[in-house]
Amino acid sequence: MSKREEQAEPVEFWREQATDDRRDLRGLMIRYALSFVLVFAFVFVAFWWSGSAIHFGAARVTGDPAASYLVSGAVRDAATGEPVRWAEVADDPGGHPPFFRAQADQYGEFRLATLSLSHDIRVTANGYRMLTLRVGREWFAWWPTGSQRLDVRLVRE
Repeated sequence: MSKREEQAEPVEFWREQATDDRRDLRGLMIRYALSFVLVFAFVFVAFWWSGSAIHFGAARVTGDPAASYLVSGAVRDAATGEPVRWAEVADDPGGHPPFFRAQADQYGEFRLATLSLSHDIRVTANGYRMLTLRVGREWFAWWPTGSQRLDVRLVRE
């Protein structure tokens, strides 16, 4: 080997080493950025959840729970599939107060804001049999908000 060839090898080695170092640094920066984003998201969700849980628990202690669960859907005739206009959707009065109620519109659509704990609701309309359904979630204590879609079919009397 000539002297020129011997000198050329170390220069290429240092260039390759510098390129590898830059790649390693970029990978490390990306890992740190992703770690930061994940920790930030976790902290955000933890604070949001704890605030909701405290609000929900305080409302239950004061005896004035706020509606934090949305039940929406449509009331239709079981035989024809036509919308049942102005049907009433309400919490079952045999349950724990407070009781919330809503009324379906001219298309049979309703939105009932109620408590998130598992309980019964009643769907009534003139000329139809009353229907009792279970709504809510059993795990309301650690996730106090939510929603549910409920399409109802009423049978004529």
